[in-house]
Amino acid sequence: MNTINMEERKTMNRREALKRMGALVTGAAFTATGLSSFTVSKSDKSDEGKKRLVFYFTATGNSLYVARELAGEKGEQLSIPQVLKGDNLTFEADEIGLVFPDYAASAPLIVRDFISKAKLKASYIFSVITFGNFAANVAEWWNDYCKKQGVTLNYANTLLMVDNYLPVFDMNDQVKIDKHIPENLATIKSDLNEHRQFISHLERMNDQMQGWLDRLQAEHFPMEAERLLKLDAAKCIGCETCAAVCPHGNFKLIDNTITFSGSCEYCLACVHICPQKALTLARGERNSNARYRNEHVSVRDIKKSNNQQ
Repeated sequence: MNTINMEERKTMNRREALKRMGALVTGAAFTATGLSSFTVSKSDKSDEGKKRLVFYFTATGNSLYVARELAGEKGEQLSIPQVLKGDNLTFEADEIGLVFPDYAASAPLIVRDFISKAKLKASYIFSVITFGNFAANVAEWWNDYCKKQGVTLNYANTLLMVDNYLPVFDMNDQVKIDKHIPENLATIKSDLNEHRQFISHLERMNDQMQGWLDRLQAEHFPMEAERLLKLDAAKCIGCETCAAVCPHGNFKLIDNTITFSGSCEYCLACVHICPQKALTLARGERNSNARYRNEHVSVRDIKKSNNQQ
């Protein structure tokens, strides 16, 4: 795989770097999903009567859709932002899953917070990480992070979906790309039903690319809402949708004006879901008129998942 040399990187801003990295690794993206051929060991197939809990964090519905599909009719999906509001963080089931989006080749802070506090008891624990362009070594990174928290993953894989990262991608273009979601999701379902033991990794990762990802993560975390977002007061109708979809409760309606401040996941739920497009990113967007929500998930679903009020 081609790499970005030192001189180019010095002159390249974050957006250009992301775009170029995306172009360079398009061919590797499917390798990073772990959905291509791999060697695994099998355990006994799971009994259909066994209980499966799937914890998820979602912004635009991708991870919620996957969590629902993996939970199935007999399982249960639980919102991480809602679970963290409770006092009891001990969960026991036959199978426990964690579904969340890839943020800068790592996990959202709210997911890290959950795994560091929760006590998960299951004979089979799995993770599926949704991503939209380049997964890098996120599954391997997450596996190592979980180990440090005393959680052993049996399975960690990635799933290519629509990329909702507005600074770099145009949603109108993204939704036109066939990312083979049903086929790849079916493969993951089969893996889980057979209790496959597998941790996805990217063999082509090198020190230069890892250094670039380290810098990206340092820039991405932590975030502050007041620094990242911009409100067009003329468009805002005070509907408080932004407040309802924010997993940190950063939005308040004061004197008919929306205000926002506090630690931010940079999940962009508020920007994507705002019905008036009154919220935009302070740093700019690829297409400020284009927004995204997973077609299988309603605004009400996202509110129920994230609302902190």
